[in-house]
Amino acid sequence: MQTVFLVFLFIVQVIGFYFIALLYMKVSKFNNLEKKQQKLMAEMDDAIGAYLSELKEENERLIAIIEKRQENGKRVENALDSRHQEPERQVERKEFTIVTPSYPVKAAMKSYQTAPTVKDSKSSKPVPKVHEMDSRTLAIQMYDEGKPIEEIAKKLGKGKTEVELLLKFR
Repeated sequence: MQTVFLVFLFIVQVIGFYFIALLYMKVSKFNNLEKKQQKLMAEMDDAIGAYLSELKEENERLIAIIEKRQENGKRVENALDSRHQEPERQVERKEFTIVTPSYPVKAAMKSYQTAPTVKDSKSSKPVPKVHEMDSRTLAIQMYDEGKPIEEIAKKLGKGKTEVELLLKFR
């Protein structure tokens, strides 16, 4: 009777160790998954931080360009005013504004150069236009062609980090 009881206790102990080992493996898998999630979150934070800092730099450059243009416009206006005023009589000041095109000339030229020319109305293949594709598709296509990220960013008019993010999450 004691032998049966000892065998029974031995079997229960083996089963207990088996369940403990099984639970340990589950917990370790969960811990590994949690570490991977934290690593991904850190990478995403870094990527978003880099994107935001690049966006901030681009905004600062734009503000600097706008301020420079405004200063140049004021200088031109002051120079014109000082040249045209006579000491005896005041010449009426005319207000003028410098009109800049709303669509950049370089971008317009680029779109004209990339537009397909119509040679034959019987062509069987429609030619996809560059401006009809979204920037994500264009970036992936250009990356698959082997173009460097800097060139892709330049052609799309986006930041290098933004193109890297587009390619990373395709």
